[in-house]
Amino acid sequence: MKQSGRVSLVGLLGIFAVIVILVLFLFSKESLGSIGGRFMQALANGDVETLTKMSYMGDTPEDKVRDEWKFATQVAGLHYRFVYRVTGFVQADENRGSVRIGITRNADQGGGYEENSALPMVKDAKSGLWKVDVRAINREMYPGLPR
Repeated sequence: MKQSGRVSLVGLLGIFAVIVILVLFLFSKESLGSIGGRFMQALANGDVETLTKMSYMGDTPEDKVRDEWKFATQVAGLHYRFVYRVTGFVQADENRGSVRIGITRNADQGGGYEENSALPMVKDAKSGLWKVDVRAINREMYPGLPR
């Protein structure tokens, strides 16, 4: 016979676990590594809008940044293929960081090898979002990178 007013300990622990998971999920921040991975995926797909939103180029107007990414992905890098993997990230302070990547350029041609590179990251003061400092990327990583 069950008594009224008693709570199952297992049920109570289950509810507590669900609440903890929800709180952790809602308050967790996206890591620099995942942001860098999204940027590289957009670059691999030629996604101009995502590249424009994730790029930091100082006071350069967004329209000019978009035009430069269109040139890089649709003209200069139209047939350029690469493979990448995020190998780590470092956050130097609350506004600067770097995402380490291994990139194999011209992956569709035999004999490619992985080279180490980095995506410099800057926290945008206006939006508070992490963005890739495109002007500081090594120019050999992708043809026609915006300047």
